[in-house]
Amino acid sequence: MDLTFERGDASSPRGHALVYFESPSGDEVWATYLIVLPITVDVSKYVPPFLMNQMGGDGPTDLSSFAFPPSPEKIPGRDRLDELAAMRDDDVINGGSLDGDDVTSAMMRVNDLLQGYARLCADSRSASIAAGPQAAEAAGELGVNEVLYGLMSESDRLAELTKLIGRLRFAVDGNEDSLVRETEDEIGSLSRHLPDGVQVPKMVAAVKAADERGALLADLYLKRSFHLLHEAFTELGSVERQIESLEAEGAQGAGG
Repeated sequence: MDLTFERGDASSPRGHALVYFESPSGDEVWATYLIVLPITVDVSKYVPPFLMNQMGGDGPTDLSSFAFPPSPEKIPGRDRLDELAAMRDDDVINGGSLDGDDVTSAMMRVNDLLQGYARLCADSRSASIAAGPQAAEAAGELGVNEVLYGLMSESDRLAELTKLIGRLRFAVDGNEDSLVRETEDEIGSLSRHLPDGVQVPKMVAAVKAADERGALLADLYLKRSFHLLHEAFTELGSVERQIESLEAEGAQGAGG
């Protein structure tokens, strides 16, 4: 079945997703959590033999994905779900309309969504492997970074951004295209955990301009971000004026 992603990308699912449903009346929201494990677990190793015998030969012997709770639970609303998804960097999937009190039907719907999500994860993993070991390794590294960025404080994220901007400047100056692409990917991953006011795209463009004005602008954008974080509004005003002057200078140069 087709899955409707409202956060995340069906072509590269994260492996963990919040799925929500709305009641037919639209005044209640129900949700569950899907997890696709990166490692397949042989359940038979952890289940007592007498239980395995009761499960029979057709019982589940591996656990690669699951939904919990198996039937969606009612949550305060979409706003709360969006907050959780942003905090944990989860995919968000719209499961459609559902009668949360009909547990049997709800469990079947969740299972269908879980199977569809697991297939997308498997397809994404296969595509990464087909792209070559270097691409798979890079994707894995970015995935680890995503988790780390989610655990950092905003101050630590800005410090990490400062480091990455410095690396990007080094790569641009040295015409190291592969390092430029790699660093841009890391900056893009980090930017998903930063507020829009940080203006990461402008920062990257300024560095890649590879001129003195661009270098000054990149430094000013970083200073602006730290002043916003620390609510240093006096210093912020001064930096804003310098940015406006340099941006105007660039616009005049482009127009000329």
